[in-house]
Amino acid sequence: MRKRRTKLLAAGSVLLAAATSQALAVDVGGVDIPLGITFSAGQIYTNVPVVFGDALTGYGKIDSINSIATGDLCGGCELTYVFDGYTLDSADATGFYFDGGSVRVYMGVGATKDFSTRDAGSSVADDVAEASNGTLWLTLKGHAINAAGNTFRSQGEDVGTPSFTGHGFGLLDVDTGAGGVANAVFDSNGVVAAHGGGNADFIIGSSFNGLAPPYPDTLAGSMDLTTTAVPEPETYALMLSALGLIGYVVRRRRRV
Repeated sequence: MRKRRTKLLAAGSVLLAAATSQALAVDVGGVDIPLGITFSAGQIYTNVPVVFGDALTGYGKIDSINSIATGDLCGGCELTYVFDGYTLDSADATGFYFDGGSVRVYMGVGATKDFSTRDAGSSVADDVAEASNGTLWLTLKGHAINAAGNTFRSQGEDVGTPSFTGHGFGLLDVDTGAGGVANAVFDSNGVVAAHGGGNADFIIGSSFNGLAPPYPDTLAGSMDLTTTAVPEPETYALMLSALGLIGYVVRRRRRV
């Protein structure tokens, strides 16, 4: 009997180890996504809205996910993004507030792995084309951050001067009505939100400055997208089976 319990305990440990290893990363549309997810975009380029009704737009590249280079997670692909639809709605002492917003992430491989900036003769339009010519991987839309329904807030110093610096904050939902091979995985509603009729899926944070603009009337900086870990359903089942088996053995030992 003791040998049987030992074998069961060993089997449970093996299952748990397997489940844990599976839970470390999830293959999403060809990208092995680590859990506890933070997308770090080392590059972000935006325009400078100054009049109510103007739209905040921009683009960039996701350099790493949980401190692992993106290319190492997808066989050398690139993840790029574009955002638009953020409309400057109001301003007060705490910052500038925007409505709406859309963020679209693309996976580029082969000929579509071509994103670069500041090439000789290039422009914002050229960069946007390179950032959006891959496979649509994830689509997000703004989620309310306050009672007024604004979805993004930016704050800055020395606004309107070359030394302008600032940062931004917002919330995002997976746009379930749009394409994106990763949409279903990240539609977790795991980010607590006080407004917007439910929780959000992502937090967006950015920092930017006007010290070395790639093009006139643009800002450069960095952006982070943060969400919750989303293991595959079969990983949950495997972990529960393993824990159940180990628990059974422990209970049997206590009875003996």
